[in-house]
Amino acid sequence: MNNIITLIGSVGGDNPTYNEQDISLLLNSPQTDLLYGNTFTGRPGTLIYITEKYILKIRSEIRLEAMSAKRWAIQALEKERSYEVHHPQKTWFVAETASDSHALIGNICPRLQPLHQLFTQSEVEMTQRLNYLTQLFNLYFRLASKMKVRLDEGLSNFGIDAAAKLYYLDDDTYHWDRFVSCAQMLGVYFRSLTWLTADVAGQFGQNVHQLILEHFQDAQYFIVLAEQLKDVFLPSPTQRQAVDSFIKTLDLQPPQQINHFSQDRYLAILADVHANLPALKVVLNFLKLRNIQQGIVLGDVVGYGPHPVQCIERLQNSGLLIIKGNHDHGLATHNFSKGFSTTAAWVLEWSSKRVSTEQKNWLAELPPLLHTEQWLAVHGAPIDPTFFNAYVYEMTYHDNLSVLQRKHIPLCFHGHTHQPGIYARKKFMDDFYPPPEEIDLTTFSYSLVCPGSIGQPRNGKIGAQFAIYDQVERRLYFHNLLYNSDALFQEMEAEGFPNSLINLLRGRP
Repeated sequence: MNNIITLIGSVGGDNPTYNEQDISLLLNSPQTDLLYGNTFTGRPGTLIYITEKYILKIRSEIRLEAMSAKRWAIQALEKERSYEVHHPQKTWFVAETASDSHALIGNICPRLQPLHQLFTQSEVEMTQRLNYLTQLFNLYFRLASKMKVRLDEGLSNFGIDAAAKLYYLDDDTYHWDRFVSCAQMLGVYFRSLTWLTADVAGQFGQNVHQLILEHFQDAQYFIVLAEQLKDVFLPSPTQRQAVDSFIKTLDLQPPQQINHFSQDRYLAILADVHANLPALKVVLNFLKLRNIQQGIVLGDVVGYGPHPVQCIERLQNSGLLIIKGNHDHGLATHNFSKGFSTTAAWVLEWSSKRVSTEQKNWLAELPPLLHTEQWLAVHGAPIDPTFFNAYVYEMTYHDNLSVLQRKHIPLCFHGHTHQPGIYARKKFMDDFYPPPEEIDLTTFSYSLVCPGSIGQPRNGKIGAQFAIYDQVERRLYFHNLLYNSDALFQEMEAEGFPNSLINLLRGRP
């Protein structure tokens, strides 16, 4: 078969190592079958040609005429150059034949040793195996943190060159899903790699810990990954021990299982204080008068309001357990350029100049979730791997209730929506229950409870909203306390706060 070969370029940017004759010879050689579990694997539609030195792939599922094919290959090359995970000699090309109006798009690169095959070789020392896994996750986390792109985590998608350097072999990448796929593939590693024992897994966890810090600069992701790993399927106790060892060294301060609440009948449920000191003070006084000493603050101590410093100080001395909200995380990491409205970002920038480094560190160290055998507490939604970004609302509550059912958690307290009420599953029926003064949760199989917002209600009501949970009778009591807000409005106006935030506090959504 006569081919007209057009070299597009190599990932390393230098002149291509290969020439048109090399590619033509390979294209006229026998194909290699791609089968799961073989040395070489791939998607349906990929044609592969192999010699001792080279591997050539044709993307036969992409059928374009020559000019469009060249544009496609140029874009693929530019993307891979920006990713810096492929071998620098990997070269894209387009092949044209007289018998077909569609050109062939392909690439050629050195033949590397696939990682899944290498891990079956007994002569490979344990330190080298860990080194390969560390290289893999270094590429993986670097691309995820910088580009929000996920590599395919399968071991067959990575290869080692003669200098023991690891590269990505696949052509495709995927949207970064905040460690969900990462945890699932780690489960595959622990199920399939028998040498990944508890001792080795502990060392592996330490390496991943350092890589997450290096690439994300955010300890939050230790818990995100650890919580995802708790849900992976592991059929043997030995595999579970290995994962537990990995988690222990990955997350040096994992979320603590809370037990002492079982001794207190009444539990205060607060959410979304949002730097509103007058509202917080009236609620704390209410709890003190009724001798309710235990409670949870469901995140967002800061944001939207003018008293971040004072609210942090009050809650630090309150004896309440506090979890992290997205505004707390944004202020702690100074990462509020994305994911926040212009108004929210303005307030966080304003707050950042007033909150001390010690207070930001305190916000950063808040746990993203709390749980007992009876309930789970998050800021956002149980379905969200980061715990504080997603919302429980009309479009998501069915899925969130299903998460509770799958995990056998009867009750979840959450904030983030600023809308008090309960989404609940009764047998197989899901429904929303607006906030009554009192409700019996024993009538529901699974419940998602939002107490409303202390500092910024969004249901058109004025006041500080919260709830009290009776852990003995499993009854929930909603409260809405009025407070003197005139001074608050004046202070916000004097500091130049957006009028939209003041109107929300006046009950004007």
